[in-house]
Amino acid sequence: MVSGNALGSSLVNRAVDAVYVVSVKTFTERIAHMQAELGRHGIAFEFMFDHDATDLDPEMVARTFEGDGLGRGAQSLVLKTIAIWRKALERGQARILILEDDALLDERFAERFCVAINAARALPPGWLLFLGGHDTKVPDRFFLAPGPLVELPIATAEGYVCDAEALRRRLAWLAEHRVSLALDHFMRQVDPGLGIRQFWLTRPIVQQGSVVGLFDSALDQHRLKHGRTYNILRNRWNKLQRHTLRGAWVRLKSLFGVLPP
Repeated sequence: MVSGNALGSSLVNRAVDAVYVVSVKTFTERIAHMQAELGRHGIAFEFMFDHDATDLDPEMVARTFEGDGLGRGAQSLVLKTIAIWRKALERGQARILILEDDALLDERFAERFCVAINAARALPPGWLLFLGGHDTKVPDRFFLAPGPLVELPIATAEGYVCDAEALRRRLAWLAEHRVSLALDHFMRQVDPGLGIRQFWLTRPIVQQGSVVGLFDSALDQHRLKHGRTYNILRNRWNKLQRHTLRGAWVRLKSLFGVLPP
């Protein structure tokens, strides 16, 4: 665990107890990106460099994972994240923000983040706030939700907030079970059975740099098959059709009574 900047005076640092960035020691471009990206928002954070794919302990891998369906990169991401969860509980942190190292933050990130956290304070313990989803398919009810939160399963893991109770429940599950899925799929599958509720923001505030073309993907095999130009255009098209156009269409149908309010 390595510290990032030390400003710590931002609205974000007052809304959560810690901000963690999952990265790899040799990813110098992404490390510099996160230092600049969080620096411009005045957010203090820590890097998680433990459990890089090249340094995995075979015994830990055997204890944590079931089968050989996950590559070393996906295993590394799971182990890094589990290490963050444990560290947060050891430090007595009530709420933490976890970001991947290609995260891009909305220009009004702090303001919208704090609105979401204030809404989460009213939730029973055991929750996750997903901050991404700009280009992800969502049900009609997403566009009609009053906000700022709408209950939906996490789609990816580029940025999310968990409370301490959610961390405790997952770690208790991990003490008795092994992981067979990538991190986002794991949380999506396990959390409902643990009573951990997952929410989106009605306006996503984090994007993946590897999706918008800033970086090549480190894990996503579909994006790795295509060049950056293709990924940029695909991302823009998905945002347009899945959110901008479809959202306008759903709201229009609701206005005319085609959909329930």
